[in-house]
Amino acid sequence: MSRALRIVVIAIATAVVALLLFPTFLSLRAAGTAVFEPERFDFVLLGAAAFGIAVGVQVVAWRRGRRVALLALFASAALLFGFMAVFSIGLAILPVGIVLLIVLFRALRRGPASVTRAAALGGAAMGYSAILLYLALIVPATAECFPNGAGTSSGRWRGSGQQQYTGGASGVGGQQGVFTGYAEYSDSVVTFRCDGGRMVEFQRTPR
Repeated sequence: MSRALRIVVIAIATAVVALLLFPTFLSLRAAGTAVFEPERFDFVLLGAAAFGIAVGVQVVAWRRGRRVALLALFASAALLFGFMAVFSIGLAILPVGIVLLIVLFRALRRGPASVTRAAALGGAAMGYSAILLYLALIVPATAECFPNGAGTSSGRWRGSGQQQYTGGASGVGGQQGVFTGYAEYSDSVVTFRCDGGRMVEFQRTPR
């Protein structure tokens, strides 16, 4: 098996494992207090991120190209995150990415091209993929319980079929720490019940 084919096969296997473990991760994150319902694009982001990271890790010659790879990783991650969040914290991250990019170009000139090019490409792949991974993992909870209330959220991606959204939660009279909530979407209705900050009932009913 050629090196290129081996890299692709390992990357695909990594992406598949990540996708299979995603529901387990969300279940652990929920810890009995929330329900997460990832959308299709969340799985696309996760698969692409896992694939990119696996490719990057294998492409880099870590003994000789570690510095270039790390510079490319942090520069690409800072630039992508900076542009995506340019109207908030990203405005402070963008200059960091630009400085790292300049340092990266200087580092590319000093080392042998056969090592630095692969290290830069691998590092960039990991940097961009790290941001995609972050986006995939911060799935908002469909419904979440708190000690003193509850909350809901709408789908975050267009095309999810859940763009029309209203929601709310209220306490149950005479029962301390018990809250019921609902969320209405264009294609379904969610109802849930919280008791002492724990999710005890959750149901999604198609329209």
